[in-house]
Amino acid sequence: MSYLALPLLSLTLFTAPAWAQIGGSSLMQDAGSLMGGGAGASGLTGKLPIPQVTDDSALSYLKAARGALAGGKTGLAQEALERAESRLLTRDVAPSQAGSAISDPSIREISKALQALASGQTSTALQVVDALIAKM
Repeated sequence: MSYLALPLLSLTLFTAPAWAQIGGSSLMQDAGSLMGGGAGASGLTGKLPIPQVTDDSALSYLKAARGALAGGKTGLAQEALERAESRLLTRDVAPSQAGSAISDPSIREISKALQALASGQTSTALQVVDALIAKM
């Protein structure tokens, strides 16, 4: 066996089980990865559904999360909350300020909602989201 074939064979043997698990899962599931839905032994999950929003703002994603929570669509709610959090974390600052922590309390609240969702406390997550929407 040549020296070039051995690394290729090793790569194939070690990655095949992961690809088999990915290929067998649904790509548009609604069980959120925080809740363990769809995760195999590797912990990999399919893609969460994409929230439909009118604009790319944190408020729009929070409203989408609220609707998803009210409708029992936890995967959609998780994705919407994560996108809302990303919008709040995206900021325009001077390069000298880039390393400083973001102190927006809304980010902590979204984290609380995600933790509540992960532990199956949908009503608590909904209350947190409602309070966030009221503040914005």
